[in-house]
Amino acid sequence: MQMWNFSKLEFSERLFDSIRYWELRRVVYNLVLLTLAVVCWGPEMLSGRPIDFFAGVLVLVVFAVPANLLYCAAYPVDLALQLTPWRGLWTRCRWLLFLCGTVLASAIAIWVMVGDHMA
Repeated sequence: MQMWNFSKLEFSERLFDSIRYWELRRVVYNLVLLTLAVVCWGPEMLSGRPIDFFAGVLVLVVFAVPANLLYCAAYPVDLALQLTPWRGLWTRCRWLLFLCGTVLASAIAIWVMVGDHMA
C-alpha cells in the first residue's frame, strides 16, 4: 500500500479542509490569549497614563504576531496526517492538537506576563 499516493484534486481538497478547520479556530485561540492579556495586564494598563495604555497595546500586537505564526505550525501536521490512511481517525482527534497548542500558548503567555511583573 502506497501511503502518499494522492491526486492534485485530493491534495487541494485536504488543503482547503485544513484551512477551513484551523482558521475557524484561530479566532478562539486569539480570544483566549487576549483574555489572558486583559486579565493580567488590563488593570495596569488602565490605571496609568494614556501612554501606558498605548505601550500596552503595542506589546500585545508584538506578541500577537509570533503567537499567530506559531499557530500556523498546525497546518503541516494536519495536512500530512490527512494524506495518510489514518485520515478518518485524525479528523476526529485533531481537536487535541488545537487544545494542546492553545494550552501551550496560554502557558507561555502567562509565563511572559508573570515574568514581566516579577522583574
